[in-house]
Amino acid sequence: MNVRITDVDFHLENSFIVINYKIEGSLPNEHLTIDLTFVTENNEILKPKTISGDVGTKNFGDGVKSIQWDIMTDKVSLAGNLKASVTVTSSKVFYGGPSNALLSVVVPGLGGYFVDKNKTRAITTTITTLGLLGYGISQNNLSNKYYDDYKASEDPAEIDDLYNKANEAHHKAYIASGLAIGIWAFDIIWVTIKGYRNMNEAKSYDRSFHNNGLGLNYINDSWQLKYSVSF
Repeated sequence: MNVRITDVDFHLENSFIVINYKIEGSLPNEHLTIDLTFVTENNEILKPKTISGDVGTKNFGDGVKSIQWDIMTDKVSLAGNLKASVTVTSSKVFYGGPSNALLSVVVPGLGGYFVDKNKTRAITTTITTLGLLGYGISQNNLSNKYYDDYKASEDPAEIDDLYNKANEAHHKAYIASGLAIGIWAFDIIWVTIKGYRNMNEAKSYDRSFHNNGLGLNYINDSWQLKYSVSF
């Protein structure tokens, strides 16, 4: 995991302690879990309860972030030196959606590079498709050359040989081009399907961390009824 937390600092603002930090090195669509603790000068661990802002699990992205700790609600007594500790773990990387199929329309295999963890498939698709297309074009050019020579030749033995070579090269060009188009079309369809699966998986993952409706929160050493709505 290359993501890291830097530039952690905090200050008192009314009844809140505001913690600022910076995320660096996260991947696109990577869901992170951000956790906050404080360490006293006696090495006691304080775990804030009533916090809001850039904390928990979601797709944060890189940049400067902020967490607000409501110390009045938590009814904590703070004295001496404190050290804020912001930790990060990678929960899941979600890959691209169905729109990446447009990339595969332009270059075979390119869309697959953004929707799948395994990049080998995308690279293989690109090399195979372009290789077959190149071979098909070369065989088609060779077929045209043999056919031009066939029309210009006056030697009966040579005429038959050139005609057969032209047909053979044309047949190879037809098969290679057909395979390339088939692989290309399959890649576009596969990227579309995989992209939709990625999109649905990301939505399901987000819903698991943002449940709407009635629930309970444990605040100030007691259970309190809550109602949450996600937008």
